[in-house]
Amino acid sequence: MPVRDAEPADADAIAAISLVAVPETYRDLCEAGVVRSIVEQSYAPEALRACIARCGRADDAHFLVAERAGRILGFLHYDCDGPEPELHRIYLDSAEKRQGIGSMLLGELHARLAAGSGYILMVIAANHPAVAFYRKHGLVDEAHVDGPSYMHERMGVAFPPGTAPVPALVLRFTKPT
Repeated sequence: MPVRDAEPADADAIAAISLVAVPETYRDLCEAGVVRSIVEQSYAPEALRACIARCGRADDAHFLVAERAGRILGFLHYDCDGPEPELHRIYLDSAEKRQGIGSMLLGELHARLAAGSGYILMVIAANHPAVAFYRKHGLVDEAHVDGPSYMHERMGVAFPPGTAPVPALVLRFTKPT
């Protein structure tokens, strides 16, 4: 199954996966308004096209897709826009989970990184399957944060007034030298 750089034309397929995967992932982990804000602001096709185009012009950013028979099954977005490199998102088509696709995407990212380099990512602490997945791939706990505050500060996502805190973890990956 090939993993390749995303193209702006992939945005609609990525958005379609996101419209299901993001709410499914966070359904019991945070308020519906938080999920709605994330999807509307980060996963609209126009926002995805712009993000993919930026990644395509940068040496230190990657927006990857995994596909089978021309159908996108999952995606990953990593960049160095913030204070340090960060893996912002990795999602799969719900029907394709637990088939190694997420591991393939993460493996491709890790293969592209220089020895000794690394990144952080934020994950909702109660998302136990995701936390276990990342730890299995060599990420280690670094900090405890509030998820919505982190997303607002790092990614500019605006949340409804009075949004409740959501405990999250910042995990770190460092590629061995």
